[in-house]
Amino acid sequence: MPYVGNAGRHKSAGNPRETTASAQLRFCQPHTDTHIVVRDLVATSEEFVINTMRKGLAAAGVVALITAGAAACGNEEPSTPQGKVSNAFIQLGEQKSVTLGLSFDGTPDQIYAALKDQDDFKRADADLIAGLRVSTSFSADKALAELSGDDKGISFGVEVAGGASGKSEGKTLIGLRSVDQKAYVQVDLKGLAALDTTGDAGLSDITGMLGSVDQLPSSFGSIKTLAKGGWVSIDPKAFAEFAKTLGDDASGDSASGSGSGSGSDDGSDDSPLGGLGLPSGLPTGLPTDLAHKTFAELLAPLQKSLTKDAKITDLGSQDGADHLKVSVPARSLAQDLKSSLGSMAKVLPGDLQKSLDDVPNKTVALDVAVKGGKLTHVSVDLAQFDDTIHGKLPLGLSVDGGADPVKAPAGAQQLNPQDLMGALMSQLGDFKVKADKLDPGAFTARPGQLTGDDSASAQAPADQLKDLHIDLSGL
Repeated sequence: MPYVGNAGRHKSAGNPRETTASAQLRFCQPHTDTHIVVRDLVATSEEFVINTMRKGLAAAGVVALITAGAAACGNEEPSTPQGKVSNAFIQLGEQKSVTLGLSFDGTPDQIYAALKDQDDFKRADADLIAGLRVSTSFSADKALAELSGDDKGISFGVEVAGGASGKSEGKTLIGLRSVDQKAYVQVDLKGLAALDTTGDAGLSDITGMLGSVDQLPSSFGSIKTLAKGGWVSIDPKAFAEFAKTLGDDASGDSASGSGSGSGSDDGSDDSPLGGLGLPSGLPTGLPTDLAHKTFAELLAPLQKSLTKDAKITDLGSQDGADHLKVSVPARSLAQDLKSSLGSMAKVLPGDLQKSLDDVPNKTVALDVAVKGGKLTHVSVDLAQFDDTIHGKLPLGLSVDGGADPVKAPAGAQQLNPQDLMGALMSQLGDFKVKADKLDPGAFTARPGQLTGDDSASAQAPADQLKDLHIDLSGL
């Protein structure tokens, strides 16, 4: 079941109620210890941020692959079904930006009817899923069809919103942007906690934790901004360098093999918070096996499925748009997509590679909408992939070619790795610090961060940090 595993609830040996979404948001579950909430908050929110950024990067790359390949196919007769689809992608490839919106094209009642037999799936879960929206924006300094994998002028953004309905876009829960090799993050912690449909204990704990953040010294402005839902900026390279200073014992093997400066096979550099044992790093580019190829080269397998192997039927006009049914062999398309993604298929969250391998060997249909010659919407019924779904469960992808380019958010505060370290040390009073060779007075955050004393001025030298070991096991 390549898709529904992220929407329905499936039992597992470790936790019979845990889903992919709940695993990423474990801090939303009831806790009795505020320190545990803080610990889980840092780890799980970072994981969610990283995973979402990877999804955004992958989506942007796939769109660019498709548009570049479609343009290379040449013009078809626009009056034919094949011509309408081909020319719509050509027009999209001529744009310098595109925004994709992903959501279920159904009411809560329809979603519940389709998934009610999934383990522990409740009506509240259907309401939650129906209100979720994920949008990915992608822009460049040239037409999408002209891009190659190693172009530097590429920006992307991801937004996860909840509570959407009808014409309402809902409230942003996660906002992420990557502009000029710098990442920008916005998180609504209370909104994320409210996603837990099992009760409000998690929300209460988050409220308490936010209250403690308010008590931090004023020098922790970026931490307070992040906790209150404002934008902060992150330099992935700065976090990676900071992680290296914590030494091999704190960061595992994160420093090994990183001196070349080249991208890693999984599309990420050293973890920004690798020194704290947190998940892998923020991606700033395509994996090395993709970055040095043109999109036309990467597209070849996928282009075959979308052209030679696809059957396109004109379904007529609805709401001013031409609707076309595109039927493709599902397993063939999945394997061609896997080939096009290269090593990225291994690192995307949700075990995408296994999901692609498990696609049923059958023909599936997509509904493609073209309005004014432009691609505007693609919908696929997930029931085609899972016999346990009752009725239809359409997943929709809106396409807005020529949308506003991705820009850095105004007023974002710089979040430095020392800020996170200082906040952890200030808040978690019962954690253990083991410093084999560290001068007890050597490590102080920037003025006033640990004690609130504005007269503090010492700054820990980077070479002192390599002997710092943090044990959070007692929390």
